[in-house]
Amino acid sequence: MEQEGMVSVWAGVFEDEEALMAYAAEEGYDDEREPQISAFNHDFFGGEDVWPFDPDFWERGMVAPTTDVEALVFPFSEGLTIGEGLKELLPKGLEKPCNGVILVYNFEYEAEEGAYNPNAPVTFLGVVPYEED
Repeated sequence: MEQEGMVSVWAGVFEDEEALMAYAAEEGYDDEREPQISAFNHDFFGGEDVWPFDPDFWERGMVAPTTDVEALVFPFSEGLTIGEGLKELLPKGLEKPCNGVILVYNFEYEAEEGAYNPNAPVTFLGVVPYEED
């Protein structure tokens, strides 16, 4: 749900940026007005609505593989603040190195039991506050 000042964070492993962008693709409608919904949307939001969050407030990209949550998000907008929040949430870091990140700003993802795909290429890390510079 929309929540000002919060960011939902996912991380995973992708072969390259093209694979990440294909997974978390821009959504919309094709020429026949059929919805074009991303695999990310299907995996975590049920794939029923185009853009379950505001598409103006998300980022996704690749980083060097790391288990350090602060290093994982540092290159992104508000990465320093987000990294500090993730470090508190996950003090031991990630279980395995990740190189792909999806950040949805002003959104508090609520993972309901059975409502997400456990085989998705990304894992939901959590929701943390962020401050805009």
